[in-house]
Amino acid sequence: MDSTRDVTGESPSPIPTDGPYRHGVASGDPTLDAVIIWTRLSEIEHTIAAVEWVMARDRALTDIVRSGAVTTSAEHDWTVHVDVTGLEPGSTYFYAFDTDGCRSPVGRTRTLPRVDASELRFAFVSCAKFNAGFFNVYGRIAERDDLDFVLHLGDYIYEASNTPPKNQTPGADIGRPFAPLGECRTLDDYRTRYAQYHLDPDVHALHAAHPMIASLDDHEFADGAWREGSDNHDPERDGPWAVRRAAAFQVRWEWLPARKPDPNQPERAFRSVELGGLAELFLMDYRSRRDRPVFGAEMSDPTRTALGAEQRAWLVDRIAHSPAHWRLIGNPSPFAQTWQPGLSDDLHRSMRALKFMHATEDTVDEDQWDGYPAERDAILTAIDAAGPGRSIVLAGDLHVSLALELTHPSDRTRPLAVEVVTPSITSQNLDEKLHLTPRTAALQIERDFVNVIPGLEWCELESHGYVVAAVTAEQIVLQWWFVDTVLERTGVETLGNEMVVLHGDPHIRPAR
Repeated sequence: MDSTRDVTGESPSPIPTDGPYRHGVASGDPTLDAVIIWTRLSEIEHTIAAVEWVMARDRALTDIVRSGAVTTSAEHDWTVHVDVTGLEPGSTYFYAFDTDGCRSPVGRTRTLPRVDASELRFAFVSCAKFNAGFFNVYGRIAERDDLDFVLHLGDYIYEASNTPPKNQTPGADIGRPFAPLGECRTLDDYRTRYAQYHLDPDVHALHAAHPMIASLDDHEFADGAWREGSDNHDPERDGPWAVRRAAAFQVRWEWLPARKPDPNQPERAFRSVELGGLAELFLMDYRSRRDRPVFGAEMSDPTRTALGAEQRAWLVDRIAHSPAHWRLIGNPSPFAQTWQPGLSDDLHRSMRALKFMHATEDTVDEDQWDGYPAERDAILTAIDAAGPGRSIVLAGDLHVSLALELTHPSDRTRPLAVEVVTPSITSQNLDEKLHLTPRTAALQIERDFVNVIPGLEWCELESHGYVVAAVTAEQIVLQWWFVDTVLERTGVETLGNEMVVLHGDPHIRPAR
């Protein structure tokens, strides 16, 4: 693949401007023989709407393999989910919906590869802030035809107000205000925000092109979310947190093409996905079950948890007993330590802007995994016991590109796994937060970061983009793709870096 791809002038698939399918179609949570297909009806005059669906081997929908009919209503915000079963492994399908004689756009999807698959390829992304930029990243991923699925590591939406409080970064002045303008707090607020995202042409194109497997982060709920609240949630103003949390979960399930891991636990998102015998993907919920982030000595209390007892026991058990060749740990917020004592004020300015350290003190940012060191060490110990060099952590959240080596809790000189961090889709990074001229001052800052942050092998702190992972039995090749801007719609992307992880070797190296 060329190091630069310019497809300016190629528009995403058109979105109907009227009729029942203005929010497009989507697919997700593929297995060897099944996939969820999704749509949402608009301008419906019925109390209950009947929707026919069809799945075929060709885009013209003539070679039909499955079809059926379902109903939806206002109770589900007029969203439609169909779990299509009985499909062939590693196969591409096309699908569409029909209601009252009106046909939806045609979507493309794919089942997971069979157990003896020789390669698995997927893109992973994080942090799509609507009012910060255009979703060019989604547009570029939609144009690819070499992916089995797209992994979303969280912050699929941002709940924030268009005029945020001082502890949040304001959006860009590009004519993309949030809807609603205020912060999402109620069921209707979250529904309106998801609906806005699904009207975006690049969101439409992404979902129509690839199945999605999605985790979650705090902005699906509220900034700095934890088990019983968030940084900006005021119960007297916003009502009970449990009500808001339940509403956010409900709308997430309504608007994503997803299958609940446990129908009896609507507020459970963590789960694992078997990927054709090559790998098992563990999707973690770092936000909604954790103890409240605290500052000071209490952070090191061994009873404190970021995952909650149920999820932690599940993850440690799956890491220990998975028969998969690779263990892929989808972790919304990076495991890696991002702070060191005694660094210069110049570095502190950049680290604070990126939430690598505490906002005012020379110490860790308690909102990151640095704020839960005992539980992180327990998970790293489990990764080591399962065999160094068999696990790779996939993370987002910090809006930067990182390639790191995670070390053993009791021997910081001994690597045991690799962590790969994808940049943001649009959420502000270093140059935007500090108002720097791109690719000037950041070049030295990046070199300094590599020198002082433990295990950091490479970083890029300013570009928006995504990562493609190509998994074989022998290695995982990782490509960071960067778009040229998010302040206008463009079709240019550049290969920012390519690195490789060899099976059984807990190091990450340049691919060439």
